[in-house]
Amino acid sequence: MSTHPKHESCGVTENIWLPYMYEGRSRGLKPHPYCIHCGMVKNISPDRAKPVGYYTNRLARMSITKVQLRLIVKELECICFDDPYSLTRSDQEKVFNQVVQKYC
Repeated sequence: MSTHPKHESCGVTENIWLPYMYEGRSRGLKPHPYCIHCGMVKNISPDRAKPVGYYTNRLARMSITKVQLRLIVKELECICFDDPYSLTRSDQEKVFNQVVQKYC
């Protein structure tokens, strides 16, 4: 279970217009939803965060012990690893690799 609070997106009419990047280049403005509780803007780029289950399945295919698996998953859950508002997939990959290297 993740420890971060659940985000709740604003309504479609309340979206804010922000620059939209695609493949590192600005593509104009696009409406972005934000969390009505904390104000964090949701990542709508193609580089969206994956759920923690995606990375748990990747760990299951690796030859690691159950203790290592549990330690890695616990650490990922503690850092709000599956938060689609604050992380991109590329950021997730970096964090995932660092945590796996720490325990393996």
